[in-house]
Amino acid sequence: MVKLDLDGAWEFKASKGSQRIPDPCARAKEWLPATVPGTVHTDLMANGVIPDPFYRMNETELQWIDRVAWEYRRSFEVPDALLEEKSIQLCAEGLDTYAKIIMNGKTVGSAANMFVEHVFDIRKHLRRGQNTIEIHFDAPVPRSKALERHYGPLQVAHEAHRVYARKAQYSFGWDWGPTLTTSGIWRRIFIEGYTQERIRAPFARVLSLSAKEAVVRFSVEVEGERRPEGKSEMCVKVEGADDARAPIKGGKATVDVTIPRPRLWWPNGQGEQAMYKAALILSRGDTILDRQELAFAVRTVQLLQEKDEEGKSFILVVNGRKIFCKGADWIPVDSFLPRIEDSRYEGLLRLAKDAHMNMLRVWGGGVYEDDRFYDLCDKYGLLVWQDFMFACGEYPDNEWFLDNVREEASRAVKRLRNHPCIAVWCGNNECEWSFCTNNPGKRPDDMTGATIFRDVLPELCRKFDGTRPYWRSSPFGSGFPNDESNGNHHQWLVWSFWKDYPAYEKDNARFVTEFGFQAPANVRTMETCTLPEDRHPQSLVMEHHNKQIEGPERLFRFMGGHVRIETDLSRFTYLGQIVQAEALKCAVEHWRRRKFDTAGALFWQLNDCWPVSSWSVVDSGLRPKAAYFYAKRFFAPVLLSFKKTDEGVDLWLTNDLPAPLSGALELSRRTFEGKLAWTREITCHMPANSSKTIFRVRHQLLSELHPAREYLLGTWRDHNGTTSENRFFFMEQKHLSLPEPELSVEIRPAEGREFVAEVKSRRFARGVRLEISGEDAAFEDNFVDIDAGSVRSIGFSSSSSLDALRKRLTLEHGG
Repeated sequence: MVKLDLDGAWEFKASKGSQRIPDPCARAKEWLPATVPGTVHTDLMANGVIPDPFYRMNETELQWIDRVAWEYRRSFEVPDALLEEKSIQLCAEGLDTYAKIIMNGKTVGSAANMFVEHVFDIRKHLRRGQNTIEIHFDAPVPRSKALERHYGPLQVAHEAHRVYARKAQYSFGWDWGPTLTTSGIWRRIFIEGYTQERIRAPFARVLSLSAKEAVVRFSVEVEGERRPEGKSEMCVKVEGADDARAPIKGGKATVDVTIPRPRLWWPNGQGEQAMYKAALILSRGDTILDRQELAFAVRTVQLLQEKDEEGKSFILVVNGRKIFCKGADWIPVDSFLPRIEDSRYEGLLRLAKDAHMNMLRVWGGGVYEDDRFYDLCDKYGLLVWQDFMFACGEYPDNEWFLDNVREEASRAVKRLRNHPCIAVWCGNNECEWSFCTNNPGKRPDDMTGATIFRDVLPELCRKFDGTRPYWRSSPFGSGFPNDESNGNHHQWLVWSFWKDYPAYEKDNARFVTEFGFQAPANVRTMETCTLPEDRHPQSLVMEHHNKQIEGPERLFRFMGGHVRIETDLSRFTYLGQIVQAEALKCAVEHWRRRKFDTAGALFWQLNDCWPVSSWSVVDSGLRPKAAYFYAKRFFAPVLLSFKKTDEGVDLWLTNDLPAPLSGALELSRRTFEGKLAWTREITCHMPANSSKTIFRVRHQLLSELHPAREYLLGTWRDHNGTTSENRFFFMEQKHLSLPEPELSVEIRPAEGREFVAEVKSRRFARGVRLEISGEDAAFEDNFVDIDAGSVRSIGFSSSSSLDALRKRLTLEHGG
């Protein structure tokens, strides 16, 4: 096989006759250098034609770009070895979106789906020596609007015409992202020539699993020149298992392999993430035709739905063990996908793992993520709830559109099915819920496009996978699509419908795949896209960087319910992040106490695609907000939490570990000055994978309480050294009589670039934030409460010297 890479240097320009280009950007009509993979926006930026769309309000001046058609071209030399191959194909892994491909002046094919790999037979179009390739991209917005005019408008949130384009829906604008509708060659492009048969679409499917052995079925498709039956065969080699062979029949081969004493792949916190490699060898006699390495894992996943007193359960079961799913929703990491570096995937997914998350939901308005994403989820034990790419609206059900969807879904399932991280296939995001909310009395099946999610996608998941549950939508269930009693649930009464976060404790949904609370991005992140005069919470530029309708107003409303609002941007950001963190803490602790009546809590959202006030816990600069550090605590495997009741205050312990715990609870009532009213110590045994009340603070223990000056402190310690601490306050932070804590800090070096900050507080300190001015130091913990007379040791990494750190470390608190 011969492969010719076409990535790298290209040229691009606006197509002839484009009339929408502003005079200052007229150079876009000339051939300019381009980079592939890339987008037209990033190429225009690189050539100085347009400014950074993320800076200030530049986005509003760049809406002409998606109304223009664009042309890309390059020349390349064809080696003689390529022309000697019998089959020669152009493989474009991502064309965004409406494209015509021209080779040496001849059209070789077209594309109309951003999400699929396009393969074109180009042998007859190539010539020896110098060749040219051109790709012409039609303007995406006029094209989708023309389809909408032709086929009719549908009920859609945001830009209604977007549903006609098989393109990342968020690029048309969302309530957290800019409107930057891209075009371009956004994934790899190359030419591949081959003569002999070759392996395609390998699949490792676990048929049975026990401690003694696992039976795994390997199947492949074989592409290339057909030979008489029985002449070619596939051999599968797996470490620790006997080799297995099967003949090629009808262009396919299937063989079962028994793996003794299998090592299992477990979600994060439940065990190791064992991976196997299989060598798939296609041969004819003694001649090896093709060989591929296939990474796979031994694990099973089922969706447990059983009737109970509340309705019907919704529990993921991995390798026979119930899993409470903890995590977040994932959106694309950038508005310009090709510039996402490996380090950004690694950084975000490592943060998710370190916060004890075991599931991420790939949201249906983005893209089927890059292989790097799924490889890292496999590595870190992050289950993936995988939406298909449909969001918030009706979709066409014309046959041409359904054919496009069938190809897209088939390719997506085949590409992703070997990743053990994939746990659920889900038809869409909020389509049925939106439809039934806007059309009272209508059923999900009355929605235009229902056949996609009811029939087409589940059929393809069964045909090409069959090892994971398919779920029609997020949210969905019997009856109303967002019912709490069954199925999965999105909780947006809180925040979006103006309810405050204590209302989370009234939500008894079975599995929550969206809920969230906004907070500003970190100041250093916003400094990258603003001028000094912009840096006020109510400036026009800052409000532009919050895309939710009345989003800025909500920040003030909900902060006003809990903290004393300050409008200095740094202080506003700190307080807003604390409120977001407390909101998510309230929700997650409630649902974890209900384990497994509620069996999942995925908050909206982990990350951002640009600098913005949003629901993320890690901003676009990969800087964690307060809620990220809270998540490391409220997602911890062992969680101590408080619940206010009519009888007093209950203490709960939640154990996600697959083993029982024995330990002691130390509980005290104390003042912010450090005086103890009383203390209690309770020993208890905690079953594996469970949650229960372990102590009740009755009203008599709260007599003569000063609610503005006292709080409860609970600390759990088990015999293995696991600890969990939590605090209960009797009033909102804005009403607490918090004294000046008198903080002090000592920094001592550890290994390499690692350090430890020992923060001591004379009096109680609320939400202490550590920051190194001018540097993004990576703190193991932050935004911590420190009790009077206590010391909190916090590890961090920094490139600065010890002397510099001692000068530049700052402390902020909530007093």
